[in-house]
Amino acid sequence: MKFSSPKREVRGAHRRRARMIPIGILAAAGVLGGSLAVFNSQDNATANEAFPQASHTATPDTTPSGRPSAPAPKATTSGNSKIDRYEAEIHRLVNKARAEHGCAPLHRDPRMDKAARLHSQDMAAHSHYSHTSTDGKGPKERMEAQGYQDASAENIDAWPTTPQGAFDAWMDSPGHRANILGCKSKGTGIGVALGGKHRAYWTQDFGYK
Repeated sequence: MKFSSPKREVRGAHRRRARMIPIGILAAAGVLGGSLAVFNSQDNATANEAFPQASHTATPDTTPSGRPSAPAPKATTSGNSKIDRYEAEIHRLVNKARAEHGCAPLHRDPRMDKAARLHSQDMAAHSHYSHTSTDGKGPKERMEAQGYQDASAENIDAWPTTPQGAFDAWMDSPGHRANILGCKSKGTGIGVALGGKHRAYWTQDFGYK
C-alpha cells in the first residue's frame, strides 16, 4: 500500500508537485522522526512510503503495531457544503473504480476523515504541500492521533479544483492508482480544503480495517 501524491508531467507544475507514499517499508534514517518509511525524491519532495499490514506472527485481529484500533465512532451524516459534496464525489469515484477492478468498496471511517481533513486544512493554511504536516507528523501518525491504528496508505494532491480533476490525476499516477485499487484496504478518510497557494488540497487516507 502506498501514500501518494501524483507527479504530473503534462498538465502544468502541479503534476510535478504531486507525491505518493505507500505504508510498509523499513525506515529511511532520519526521515519522519523514525517512522517506518522509505522516501524517494520527486522534485525534492517525499514520493514513497510504506507500512506493513502485520507481521507474519500477528494474529488476524491485530494491527501493524500490535494494538487494536479503538472502536470507530458513529459516522456523521454528510452535509451539503461544497466540501462535503467534493469529499462524497471522491469516495464515489474511487469506489466505482474499485468495483471495475474487482475490489470491494471502501467504507468511510470518521477517524480517517478527520485526519485527512486536518491535513488538507493544514496544507492550505500554510501553503504547504507534503505528506509530513507542519507539526512534523506523517500520515500514519496523523491517523493514529485520531484513534485509527491500521493505516495502509495516503494520496494527496494540490491544484485541481474539482473531484474529477483530483481523481484523474491520481489515476494517471501508478503509485496513486495502486493505492486506490489496493484490495487490502477496507476503510478510507477523505479531506478537501479550498484556498491557499495551490487553490485546492486533497487528501485520501486508506486503512486495512
